[in-house]
Amino acid sequence: MKEKTMRFYDPILICPKCKKKIQEKEFISKKCNCGFRLRLNFNYEQLKEAISKTLLSKRIFNHNRYVEFFPIQNPTNLIQSGTGGTSLIKSHYIAKKLGLKNLYFKLENQNPSGSFKDRPISIGVSKAKEFGAKTLTAASSGNAGAALATFGAKANKKVVVFVPEVTTLEKLAQLTLLGAKVIRVKNMQEGVDSSIFLFKEAYNRMGWTPCPSFGPFNPFQFEGTKSMAFEICEQMDFNVPDWVLCPTGSGGLISGVFKGFKEFKILDFIKSVPKMVAVQPEQCSPIVESFRKRVDPLNFMDWNFTPETIASGLADPHPWDADSALEALYESKGEAVSVSEEDIIRTHSECAKKEGIFGEPTGTAALAGLERLVFDGTIDPTDVIVIPITGTGFKDIKSILNNKKLRDPINPSIDELTRTLSQ
Repeated sequence: MKEKTMRFYDPILICPKCKKKIQEKEFISKKCNCGFRLRLNFNYEQLKEAISKTLLSKRIFNHNRYVEFFPIQNPTNLIQSGTGGTSLIKSHYIAKKLGLKNLYFKLENQNPSGSFKDRPISIGVSKAKEFGAKTLTAASSGNAGAALATFGAKANKKVVVFVPEVTTLEKLAQLTLLGAKVIRVKNMQEGVDSSIFLFKEAYNRMGWTPCPSFGPFNPFQFEGTKSMAFEICEQMDFNVPDWVLCPTGSGGLISGVFKGFKEFKILDFIKSVPKMVAVQPEQCSPIVESFRKRVDPLNFMDWNFTPETIASGLADPHPWDADSALEALYESKGEAVSVSEEDIIRTHSECAKKEGIFGEPTGTAALAGLERLVFDGTIDPTDVIVIPITGTGFKDIKSILNNKKLRDPINPSIDELTRTLSQ
């Protein structure tokens, strides 16, 4: 029986800078040297004929609901992963504290591996399956590696993940249990991620398929992040938030989410796109600095940042997706803000204690940026705001406990209990 095929995208990849064209199957062997992620072009006229709001509403509410928007030729190669369909909940305490009427959290910590990275990586692995790849690899601070190990296991592929030596035990345990071969890499030079350096050397020499969640190494995974925007639109009855605030490291999240909103607008599913906001730690904020100086996205400049922050997933001194992140900020008329460690720690704790959301510091960092924009009058009290909580707190227990004092154990005595409770 002939396999069912579909394609709503052009299999010719294009460099956004030099315009070099490459067949999709040759994205590794004939990569462009400009250093940018190769772009995919979708046929939106065909998509308009193939998909509708009504058709979407009849499908299971998850990531795979949007199969036509992914660069997959054969739907049977799309891994059934349980990704997406995450909750969109309204804030109560933080919204009231800031005088906001419509603040929502998108709980990406509900994804199978515990972070939003499941969205892009599931597409990267599905495409690798379509190409017949045998070994998949990535460099990761933890979340993308866990997603790759998760979907690599589902696709019965070998997975090799390169991680910095400071990667948390929680993330290492998840990677190991999922069957990935984990390579911890010592950092040899300040400002250079040695795990990325070795990853690049390895996949070129070993013939592995690169599936990181960032940069020019794999043009397909980027398209998976769009589903978060699609879900937000549907969960808001195809009304669009005024603002979407994203914790930003390499820039892939904000870029992919914005592309999702753009595509729904092209199909006339929504009338406008939200203003996008990139939130970065003060210690590592190259996209924020570039936005402030209105840097050309295709002439991004390196900044001298030492990535020391509790929000480890945002410690990207060289943001690989800065070009598309800056495009999203400029085109949406958005904002970019840097926030202090103290504010990241405080809002992270507040989100847990007052909203009952257990995110990792990276996952809640955008809350600190929200405060800044409310206090300076950029965001209006009546504006509709969405913040994705990008990862679960179980990923980074050590850094969370480092900022909390645990009480000493007590004897099973009501007197000691009374004294302890009074402290």
